Amino acid sequence: METEAFQNPFDRKNAILNHVFSSMPAAIALYAIAKYKPRKLPVFLAANTILSTVMRRFVCARCQYYGQPCSTMLGIWTAKIMPRDGSKKLDRNAIIADMVFMTAMLTYASPQIFKHYKIAVLYMASVFALWVRLLFNACGRCGNDFCPMKDVRKVITKSGD
Repeated sequence: METEAFQNPFDRKNAILNHVFSSMPAAIALYAIAKYKPRKLPVFLAANTILSTVMRRFVCARCQYYGQPCSTMLGIWTAKIMPRDGSKKLDRNAIIADMVFMTAMLTYASPQIFKHYKIAVLYMASVFALWVRLLFNACGRCGNDFCPMKDVRKVITKSGD
């Protein structure tokens, strides 16, 4: 679906706020790694760079919200760094691969995050806040019905969105 062919349900303010919530767990993980095991920083920073650039080709560059505000503003970011990828449509597997990569990246930081209870509590609260924010602010608006997050939202809210 072309981006001009539909009404975008996302507004810039909410997309920016969602992006802030999305960045919090990674920022806390970055702090924990820098504090407790700085040797791991190059790998963590490289993974973040890959997530923000290379992985966007397989998700955001194929998404209907490419070049527009979306659930996390990555549609606009992707349009600034690469052209639209029309070779394949966005599908469930690409979103799952992106989520697995994010989870692996944040799991890499777990030993450092859980070295101090305050960092661990802050991290867990940020992950919880992110999930709540996305599930209840973004997923209900998104037109990508094949997204696994939509399935999670349907189970939690017992709705048929």
